[in-house]
Amino acid sequence: LQHSVAISSGFRNSGITVGRGGKVMMAVRSTHCLEVPLTHKGKLMVSEEYIEFLLHIANGKMEENT
Repeated sequence: LQHSVAISSGFRNSGITVGRGGKVMMAVRSTHCLEVPLTHKGKLMVSEEYIEFLLHIANGKMEENT
């Protein structure tokens, strides 16, 4: 039921996963995202410091999801 409500509410990336030991998990995820290029024609367009910052943020979000 919750999955159907999430999907019909516009959270198109939502899903249900069955983990080890039969644990059922549901994720409600928005479809909003922002993707931007870091390079253009082989040239790095941002500083390496900024890339390290992004990696830190992304790794933190990955850890929250596990």
